Amino acid sequence: MPGAHDNRRDRELLGRLAAGSLDALAELYDRHAAPLFRHALVLIRHRPDAEDLVQTVFMKLATTGAELLAVRQPSSYLHQMLHTTWIDAQRRKAIGERAAVQAHGDAVAWLQPCGGALESAVDVARALEALPALQREVVLLHAIEGFSFREIGRMTGVSLFTAAGRYRLGVSRLRKTLSPGQEDA
Repeated sequence: MPGAHDNRRDRELLGRLAAGSLDALAELYDRHAAPLFRHALVLIRHRPDAEDLVQTVFMKLATTGAELLAVRQPSSYLHQMLHTTWIDAQRRKAIGERAAVQAHGDAVAWLQPCGGALESAVDVARALEALPALQREVVLLHAIEGFSFREIGRMTGVSLFTAAGRYRLGVSRLRKTLSPGQEDA
């Protein structure tokens, strides 16, 4: 997780970006693309779409303007921007699917979740993929990226208690998936 020095540098870069500096955008990309990609991949589970989502976030960032001067926590701001961009895309997708069904009278084919016995280190990745997107997102943001539940709540537009609850449920599901037959203590 970025420290105070990183936060100060990121705020400087946002100020320069608001003034039109493309170099500032490039440096912000270099500093934040990898954690944003991990966040996007947890939400989408498809590498090319996750890459597109990150690019969309940086395109939005490049066109935001003076609003960037008020950002106090750049890393949280970028993760929140990614989350809201993903939510907007989900809404557009759902609207498009409903319109397609109505227009053609066809049922939409949904992907079936993968199941099966867990046998290797890949099991963790599979278990994470099996979590609902919102729980998977909080597990990544807290356990991997190191954000607090309060920060996660701000990023995702929920209370700190909802974020903590999603994390608790996600971890509980992971335990059950990875250790079948063991009861919770």
